[in-house]
Amino acid sequence: MGDTWALFLGDKEIRIGKNETPAKLMTVFREEDKYQHLEWARRVDEANARGEAAWDELDEFEDFNHRELFGYRSTVQTIMTRLKLMGFDPDRCSQEMIKDLEDVNQDDIEDGLLVLSRPTRERKQEICHRVSAAEVLDTGIAAYLKRAEAFGNWKEGEDHPELAELEEICVSQLDFFFDDLAVDPRLFLVLILSSQDPEEVLQLDMSELLMAGYFESSEAISTEALQQLRDEMASSGPIIVITEGKYDSRVLGRALPIVRPDIAGYFAFWDLEETKAAGGTDRVVANLRSFAAAGVMNRVIALVDNDAAGLAALKTLANPALPKNHIARNLPDLDYARAYPTHGPSGPSQDDVNGRACSVEFYFGLDCLIGPDGNPVPIQWTSLNKSVNTWQGELQNKRYVEERIDALLDAAEAGQVPLDERWDPLREIAQILIDAAQSR
Repeated sequence: MGDTWALFLGDKEIRIGKNETPAKLMTVFREEDKYQHLEWARRVDEANARGEAAWDELDEFEDFNHRELFGYRSTVQTIMTRLKLMGFDPDRCSQEMIKDLEDVNQDDIEDGLLVLSRPTRERKQEICHRVSAAEVLDTGIAAYLKRAEAFGNWKEGEDHPELAELEEICVSQLDFFFDDLAVDPRLFLVLILSSQDPEEVLQLDMSELLMAGYFESSEAISTEALQQLRDEMASSGPIIVITEGKYDSRVLGRALPIVRPDIAGYFAFWDLEETKAAGGTDRVVANLRSFAAAGVMNRVIALVDNDAAGLAALKTLANPALPKNHIARNLPDLDYARAYPTHGPSGPSQDDVNGRACSVEFYFGLDCLIGPDGNPVPIQWTSLNKSVNTWQGELQNKRYVEERIDALLDAAEAGQVPLDERWDPLREIAQILIDAAQSR
């Protein structure tokens, strides 16, 4: 008895594994697909809880069909629907696997065809076959299923089932997709199932893993597998950054590769212009909560302005708490914003506008804030935000400042300006994003 699982298509065993719970394959099943022999499973759980070998006490089940003891099963039609929902479209997967075959055999490609051979004991000289990667894939999958069906009907004492020479070559080429742990097993599964009867049953026999104590029969194994993949996606998928507006997303998306090219590729700024999504602080709150409610697996960072509305947004997002991979942060305080020109009911003044009026335009250096008159473009106080008891302010000539920022970014991307201390506020924003992404 080993710690083995097996995947069956009808009566054909199409995949086996050992010493692991096949998490990615488990995602095609749901808990309602679980089947188990209740008495057998109960006694296995009890034996495992005592630290005893479960199979020593289950002699009465020795002649029972092990495939009916514990596992998951559903129809090909249902599994294919789930695979497609997860992005495993047969045509896309086929093209991806064809490219992989060409990459693996790139030294054996002539005139766009693979030149393949397989040595045998029966002949002294190898015979080469010239086939396309697409033919290798189609022939290999058909041969794989043919061999699985033959072994399923093979009886002891009979000769082992054999494949034709080209079938053997093609099916051996598919070993890459099983031996490389980085290859997702759902790629191959969707291609196998795409040609099958929709009413055929796909079954994952996990009885030996249960007996080996990998889990208890009551555990929601498929749900746990999906959560495991969510955690992996949150760690390795792109980190989505939501901003208040399309301008914020555009300029921060351009600035990050300038100030931190070493990490910029890990962040993806949500393109409000492309998606036609609404902007504004209230929409940041709604969008982040929507992402969380939808179970988005990626890490998502909402970046709000360092103003009254932004502080109010952080307060709103703090209760109820967000999932650990959804984080909200505001832009940092600025030294040159501690005494900045403002206009209000009492006339011109110098005020600390941190936490009150620092929008993204403030973070490209004081030079970009200098207006046509040679002075910083002033802040206009607009309203009192009662949620945080702070006045909200806005730049009076924002469009002028944005044009200066665009010009600065153009020059920086062309290598025409030094990356001096004027970029420090953006470096600080980059560090905020890094810290937020690592805060889980």
